[in-house]
Amino acid sequence: MLFEHLNPKKHDRKSFDCGVEILNLYLQRGANQDQRRSLTKVYVLAEGKRVVGYYSISAHYVARDNLPNDIKLASYKEVPFLLLGRLAVDKDYQGHGYGDALIFHAFKTTLEAAEKVGILGMVVDAKNEKAVSFYEGFGFKRLQNFTNRLVLPLSVMKTLVKS
Repeated sequence: MLFEHLNPKKHDRKSFDCGVEILNLYLQRGANQDQRRSLTKVYVLAEGKRVVGYYSISAHYVARDNLPNDIKLASYKEVPFLLLGRLAVDKDYQGHGYGDALIFHAFKTTLEAAEKVGILGMVVDAKNEKAVSFYEGFGFKRLQNFTNRLVLPLSVMKTLVKS
């Protein structure tokens, strides 16, 4: 299996089914268009043409006032992050650690970007409480004033990737 940028000529998007229709439709109909417009980058974990899982990542910001209390940045109103927009694993591959593999790849991508541009970490909008629990397991913390939006500072990400 390989991590690659989504390539609609190579990757079979139609057969992907993670069990969440909105995530299936994004891969099948929106991901390539967003990627062509440079709105996001979509990475797939693929076995040949078969998409095992995918995630999207793009630039974003978080208002300072919504950051968790342990992240203090007095001089900025808006703080740069990368947005983990979507992350999904095909039902045939769920429960085998591929979600972890995808998120660790996203962490490495974020850390590489942080060497070139200023970002504080990663932000994610979890689809439901099950997803919130998944992200909290990696150390993500909920933003103030948001139910399912979470952040993970680079410092935590670095520790996770090293271990």
